[in-house]
Amino acid sequence: MKALTQCWFTRVHMPEARPYKEDDGTLTSYCRHCERPILSWDRHRWFLADGFNITRLAETVSGRFVVLLDSIDETIVGRWSIAHIEDPAEIEAFKAAIIEQHGVGQPGTSLELYDSGDLRAARTQAKRAAARRAPSGATRLSASF
Repeated sequence: MKALTQCWFTRVHMPEARPYKEDDGTLTSYCRHCERPILSWDRHRWFLADGFNITRLAETVSGRFVVLLDSIDETIVGRWSIAHIEDPAEIEAFKAAIIEQHGVGQPGTSLELYDSGDLRAARTQAKRAAARRAPSGATRLSASF
């Protein structure tokens, strides 16, 4: 019997070898930790190949939406579908109205607005920027002396 592997705890699977590209564009491989078949669509996130993948379903079916998150309480404050808005200027105006209404970015607030249509790199950059600035009242821990 195998022990619990790293991917069981972290939910992050890593391909053991160069992935094989299927006809539909899906990349397949085996996880180097649990040795189960895994698949990916973007080479960054790997999912178990057997079973139902709710993440992929949500990405392909739900359309574009804007989410207002409270980063300290780790709760979703609001979620608005914007799949029906096609003009980028109208989308930006809608997001600006939400920001104004809820005070996103104001001092002392922990609210963050995410757009599912933003590029992955822009979302990653925003997360890194948010991690660099500590919310008011919170203590930052640092390993540097």
